[in-house]
Amino acid sequence: MKRHYFWLLSLLAITAFAACNKKDNTPPYDPVQQAATDERLITEFIAANNITGVIKDDTTALHYKILENAPAGDTIKLNDRMNITYEGKLLNGNVFDDGDKTTLNDYRLQELIEGWQIGLRKISKGGKIQLFVPSAMGYKNYPTGSIPANSVLVFVITLHNFYY
Repeated sequence: MKRHYFWLLSLLAITAFAACNKKDNTPPYDPVQQAATDERLITEFIAANNITGVIKDDTTALHYKILENAPAGDTIKLNDRMNITYEGKLLNGNVFDDGDKTTLNDYRLQELIEGWQIGLRKISKGGKIQLFVPSAMGYKNYPTGSIPANSVLVFVITLHNFYY
């Protein structure tokens, strides 16, 4: 009986050691290099698609274009809830969130990606904006659903309403 325990423990130890000893072939994440890559991809995308009027945020790498300027008014705060419609795409044109059919109700801005937290505060109620979100302000180097790791994201968002 003791012999069986010895073999079982030996097998468990070998399995655990082998599992820990696997090599990860994923290259290490370099945020500085990724930021430079994202900036290049965004500027190339904007140029290739003849998109004019794009502004780069002064303090971040977010690029945006205000598509519909709402009357001047209060802007959304991080702890506000909102009602929006939006479309999300990758730079290759693949839609990962389905256009005007996608509506968010009752989410707080602070619960969403950093690109939205910065971009949506640039418009007021009734405004519409296009965001070019670098990967560091989106899902970073983590794949999420149909979004690959290190993806630049393009959103068109209409901010219908917000409230506390």
